Amino acid sequence: MSFTIIQRIADQLNKLIPDSTIYINQVEGGFQEPSFYIHPITSNSKPELFKRQNRSYYYQVVYFPDPQKPVTEQIEAMQDFLLDNFQVLDGFAVIRNREFEPVDNTLSFTFMVNLRAYPEDHTQKQQTMTYRGGIKNV
Repeated sequence: MSFTIIQRIADQLNKLIPDSTIYINQVEGGFQEPSFYIHPITSNSKPELFKRQNRSYYYQVVYFPDPQKPVTEQIEAMQDFLLDNFQVLDGFAVIRNREFEPVDNTLSFTFMVNLRAYPEDHTQKQQTMTYRGGIKNV
């Protein structure tokens, strides 16, 4: 694919929560808070007709609240905000199977991005064509 789903998730979060810190890689020394960390969990593909595939990508987003403010209130507020607003990756796919779970003063948000894909065909196509034609004499 010429794009990354993780980048689309990060873009959507940034659109909903401007100026938020979003990590897609592990960071030595820990995360700056408040912030989000996005990582893939698993994916699968089911074949369909004409080489199409039904692909499911599972992701986890972890929200790290500001430790200087009441953590439980921040987690509940973020959970409600994401339930209300994080439902689609604009112009790309719907977010399905959203699940939230508070874990050790963070909010773990898991979900699935489901899409239909058609693998790119990189085989060599016809390069030249020999044509013999003209007007038929009547």
